[in-house]
This record gives sequence, C-alpha cells and structure tokens, in this order.
Amino acid sequence: MANALRYTYQIIGEDSSAITFDNLDAAKDLVDFGNWTLPDSGVAWSLEDSDVTLVITITFADSDAGRTAQNAFHNNVKDTWGYPIAVSPYNTAWGLVPEISNSYRVTSVKDGEVDIYDK
Repeated sequence: MANALRYTYQIIGEDSSAITFDNLDAAKDLVDFGNWTLPDSGVAWSLEDSDVTLVITITFADSDAGRTAQNAFHNNVKDTWGYPIAVSPYNTAWGLVPEISNSYRVTSVKDGEVDIYDK
C-alpha cells in the first residue's frame, strides 16, 4: 500500500449543520486552500458522508524519497502554509471544520516485510 495523507473538511451553515455539496467541483470551489502547493500527481478528491465531507487524499511513493516528500508536505500543512478557509457566504463564524477523519499512512519496508502504520 502507498504512503498517504488524507485531509478532510466540512463547511458549517448558518443552522450549525454541515452543508451538503452539490458535487465535487462545487465543494472544491467553497474551500480556499490559499498557498497550498499540491503535488503534480497522486492527488485524489472525493466527497464522503452523504456529500458533506470534502476529502483530499495524497499518495506518495513507497520509497525513501516518497517518505521524504510526504513528511515535507505534512510539515508544510502543519507549520508553514495558511489554513484553508471557507469562501463567502460561509466565511463567517460557522466556517470550515477540518480534521473530520484525517489520517497519515506510512508504509515501512524492512527485510522484505511491509508494515503499515495509520495515524
């Protein structure tokens, strides 16, 4: 299995419930990722939870270079890049709820064995 990062978002409406997205493009249009730089490949977008959760899954190679790229991306998300925001009219007190079901998958290959760690 590939190394992967998974980031999840919901937008909360005025009634304090998660809005249902009409489609994937509409969901992507409602979240501003600012200065995030997504990789050229390995990025998959989806909707989950009856179309209320926008999911970005980014896969990286099962190699030292892939792990280095994964760590660099994750560290940029945590420490460097601005936090994604909801766009108008959802950029109010309700806004964007991150980390609905995020995960960090690391595949370690040692001595011919593969270990998968989900965090």
